[in-house]
Amino acid sequence: MIRMYPNIIHKDLQEHIKNTLLEKQFPWFFVKDISQEGNPNQKRPGFSHHYFAENEINSDYFEIIEPIISNTFNKSKTTMNNYDRKDIIEARSFLQLPLNKDYIGEGVDTPHIDKRFPHMVFLYYVLDSDGDTIIYENKFNKDNKESQPPKDLKLLVRFKPKQGTVVIFDGAHYHTAEQPRHNTRCIININIDKKSLLG
Repeated sequence: MIRMYPNIIHKDLQEHIKNTLLEKQFPWFFVKDISQEGNPNQKRPGFSHHYFAENEINSDYFEIIEPIISNTFNKSKTTMNNYDRKDIIEARSFLQLPLNKDYIGEGVDTPHIDKRFPHMVFLYYVLDSDGDTIIYENKFNKDNKESQPPKDLKLLVRFKPKQGTVVIFDGAHYHTAEQPRHNTRCIININIDKKSLLG
């Protein structure tokens, strides 16, 4: 299941989130590689911010992003369950800046999965940018303890970041992004317990 919902939240809230995350007071934290630290073939540094992890809120900014979660949950659910914070596994933002090609190397960011257990991904675009999201047909094999992607990845779909849009997909799909070349790329990545959506 891969779905896209434009304008998942009201335009005013879209702007508020964008302005908040891109103001100088917002607490971003440096990440050596945005998709996989320790990859010798690329350097894709960026910044992250965690809103929710280990069953608790750990950011003063969680409340401004919660409507993204509740609206997406309610729009995409196939059960009669209502949104509950207990359904969230993790919620975080990533910020990527255009970098010199000689520094980052060739190709897309490292294909990966967020978790090694059943989950859904809600991917919200904070602003228009380049740096497409790429989702592959290939899915994580639970017997692959290292969670390394297969070498023969097959493209399933790609999405260009568009402010206010959320993409939802099965987190078992390997996925990645292109490094932005021209614009700041900022997303909110939310992992949801798969059972809460699909029963």
